Amino acid sequence: MAGLLDGVSDDARLVQLLDSIDDGYVAVDGEWRIRLFNRAAAEFVGRHRAELIGRTLWEGVPEIVGTETERQLRRAAAGEKICFETRSSTRPDRDVVIRAVLLPDRSLTITFSDITERTTAERTARESEARFRLIADSAPVPMWVTSLDRKRWFVNRAYVEFLGVGYEEATQFDWRSVIHPDDIGRILKEQVEKEASLQPFMLEARYRKTGGDYCWLRSHSQPRWGPDGEHVGFIGVAFDVTIAKDAELELQRQVAERTAELEALYTRTPTILQSQSADGRLVSVSDRWLEFMGFESREQVVGRPAVDFLSDGDLERYRREDWPALLAGREVKDAEYRVVKRNGEIADVLISSRPWHDSEGRFVRTMAAIIDVSARKRTEEALRQAQKVEAMGQLTGGVAHDFNNLLAPIIGGLDLLQRRGVGDARTQQTIGSALQAAERAKTLVQRLLAFARRQPLQPSPVDAGRLIEGMAELIGSTVGPRIRLVLDVSDDLPACLADPNQVEMALLNLSVNARDAMPDGGTLTIAAGVEQVDEAAHDLRPGSYVRLAVSDTGCGMDEDVAARAIEPFFSTKGIGRGTGLGLSMVHGLAAQLGGALRLKSAPGQGTEVQLWLPCAAARPEASAAGQSPRTVNGAGAVLLVDDEPLVRASTADMLEDMGFTVVALESADEAAARLADGLAVDLIVTDHLMPGMTGTELARTVRSTRPGTPVLIISGYAEAGGIESDLPRLTKPFRHADLAAMLTTLLG
Repeated sequence: MAGLLDGVSDDARLVQLLDSIDDGYVAVDGEWRIRLFNRAAAEFVGRHRAELIGRTLWEGVPEIVGTETERQLRRAAAGEKICFETRSSTRPDRDVVIRAVLLPDRSLTITFSDITERTTAERTARESEARFRLIADSAPVPMWVTSLDRKRWFVNRAYVEFLGVGYEEATQFDWRSVIHPDDIGRILKEQVEKEASLQPFMLEARYRKTGGDYCWLRSHSQPRWGPDGEHVGFIGVAFDVTIAKDAELELQRQVAERTAELEALYTRTPTILQSQSADGRLVSVSDRWLEFMGFESREQVVGRPAVDFLSDGDLERYRREDWPALLAGREVKDAEYRVVKRNGEIADVLISSRPWHDSEGRFVRTMAAIIDVSARKRTEEALRQAQKVEAMGQLTGGVAHDFNNLLAPIIGGLDLLQRRGVGDARTQQTIGSALQAAERAKTLVQRLLAFARRQPLQPSPVDAGRLIEGMAELIGSTVGPRIRLVLDVSDDLPACLADPNQVEMALLNLSVNARDAMPDGGTLTIAAGVEQVDEAAHDLRPGSYVRLAVSDTGCGMDEDVAARAIEPFFSTKGIGRGTGLGLSMVHGLAAQLGGALRLKSAPGQGTEVQLWLPCAAARPEASAAGQSPRTVNGAGAVLLVDDEPLVRASTADMLEDMGFTVVALESADEAAARLADGLAVDLIVTDHLMPGMTGTELARTVRSTRPGTPVLIISGYAEAGGIESDLPRLTKPFRHADLAAMLTTLLG
């Protein structure tokens, strides 16, 4: 080297040769003085060769002093052969590879090459892989990438969480060990055949989860291709379709009632993805996003602000809370929003978003996974309504017994005073008014019980057409002369299964509601027809129904009011003008009879309330109207049992008024003891629910010890549970005539 350097200034060809290469070339002697600096090296460091030759390397290029480059060059000067990559000290925006070799004369040759393009490409590849991993990890379903030998070299977070193992173990996991024994033969055969086709394919099988239960997974796979078009493996994604599998038969039965959205939810378990730039605009969306939102191409949505698709009520919260959190680098999980589809439809969704930053920590974009929960929201709302109704039902059922026991002596006493003609005409008028008010209270309790579906019913085949015609005069007088009443009853209407008294009350209540909705007059139409339900609806089973419809031409209701119309105590009539129990009572009655209540209304278009009642197999019995009731033969002794003193006293007065001798006791246990001691009676009238033995249990005892002795159960409790169906029963509160009619039937 020394010989070459001594004559280098004279050897123009050597200088030209070194200047012709693209790599930088530098030679220094044992004292680090620069002896040679080719053109590429001078241009790269931005120095003239003339000012470098003869100076030390540290003087000529001071930027490398104290850097990794200096440390590596000194190692080379110590005899090591050095080759390393680094960021240029003189050009920080460039990457270089430096080689240094020590010659026998202790001089050092240094060559370096600009490798910025290669390192930039490598960095871009790494960032692309990071982006792919971030997108994959944001997906709520397992994803994987395999090589030709079926080994997985990548799995996403959902994949690892499904297996419940570590990442490395997940990549090596043998799925054959968790496939259901009934599926493994089929699935392996299908996998081999479909992989060989080198086309996208789908597989379904049952897989055992970490807890031991099996779930159905539907996997979608497609081949991967190398840069030269060679097949290098597969990429796949799996969806848990257990719900869809289990619900398949049910969905087939209800397919006419299910919307396209529910069908997609149960059959495909959709995944909806979107990403946003730092200024909040959509950068990319998935195919499922386009399908869900109703767009045909990405050009229609990419570049638009993501807030364009949020409902107005959610904009402020998104701008104030979630978007600043994402810009600050925080993840947003399961944020509830309402999105507006292309056709204006509103959908409830859960959005999970995660910010993505490049290798230098700069915000690039957000990645979001969206789950449609519109169906779940509707189900939750229906559940809340059902819980509200159930809570009110429990309340009314619990207090009905007390109400009826309070009303029983009031109605019984007033009825007795009225029948005996106590006092003058004014006193009798007062008694009549009080009795009328008590009867209204009784009706209110019955409405509460009907709403709560706890009113004891006596369903029988009913001729609805004859019932409506028989009520026409009463309804006409109730609604007044400004309302035109129209009856529209189909010919040959079949009998329906119903309690005629309750149906009459329901029609009267609906007619009063219609009258109040038409303060300036109008038309009230009561129609009856037969309808066939072929497939189960949300409120009706398949079968034949008689549909009673009460419609008016009044003011109608908006959507919010109609949604609350059947709620107990909800009324738009104002204080003192309604109890808010009319529609709720009809709703409870319909449900209790196995039918349904349906409501159609719109502002300015009137209201139609439909009462659907199941058709009866038998024909209605002939009416007993016009037959003279038989007189009660009051000769004999009656054992009266009731734990309520006032009810006991009132009922005893009625029985004595009929001519009976009454033995009144306050408990069934005491009554059973007196009967065992030989008490002789011709009739037993007993309350049902009492401390200790119930009235029904007393009746069973009497049947076994004194067969043939008539027993009448009187009950003020809402439920008929525990009372045998063949036991005569009279519901509290009752009047003298009610008790007399029951005893006439019972005693013959």
